[in-house]
Amino acid sequence: INAEYMGLQVVIVLVRRTLSDLKLAIAGTIIMSAELQEALDTIYDARVPPRWVKVSWPAPNMGLWFTDVLRRHEQLNEWLLHDRPPKYWLTGFFNPQGFLTSVRQEVCRAHARDGWSLDEMETKTEVLKQEKHEVDRGPPEGVYIYGLFLEGCSWDKNRQKVKEAAQKEMFKELPILHVTGIESGHKQPKQKGALNKFKCPLYKYPTRNDINWIFDCDLNCEEDPNHWILRGCCLLCSVD
Repeated sequence: INAEYMGLQVVIVLVRRTLSDLKLAIAGTIIMSAELQEALDTIYDARVPPRWVKVSWPAPNMGLWFTDVLRRHEQLNEWLLHDRPPKYWLTGFFNPQGFLTSVRQEVCRAHARDGWSLDEMETKTEVLKQEKHEVDRGPPEGVYIYGLFLEGCSWDKNRQKVKEAAQKEMFKELPILHVTGIESGHKQPKQKGALNKFKCPLYKYPTRNDINWIFDCDLNCEEDPNHWILRGCCLLCSVD
């Protein structure tokens, strides 16, 4: 949580300094530098100044970006003042990979007497039927996360599996996702008649690359997993 707070503090300090300097430059107290002129032009167009994006996250317009600032602050403030929350908005983390690594570390420490090793652990995921407003208590192990969107497919909430997306449906919000850790050798073998598992990649942003990749989630499916791979299905933290 300290690293996340520091990241958000860097953003807030830069925004405050930029706006303060712009007021002085407009009043003629200081020189309007090229950097300040660029910030003024982008803010006038309701876009996010490039320097702000560099220390924060991309957004198509200022309204969405500032909404994310408020939501990130709200999540971190609730965490600090009222202990860990029952569920986490994964999009609100600067380093979601680090957060998920800490989840595996916590589970590993809980099973220290069983001889679990962090190097031999992997992430285990399960999609629940509950929506975010229906969860008011965290799991015994791991964490609940929300705010993820399916692209290229949809989710059958009743049968708990991936399904074809409806016409003109680009994104579908996933219900609560339970993320925990498990030893690699402790996975139960697939039972007869059980659904297949599609390893669905999760990305921070719609641009799919190694930088934005977080981890792969196991999603239930009836079809061969290659069916959804060829569909180009994935999970996104942000669709903007």
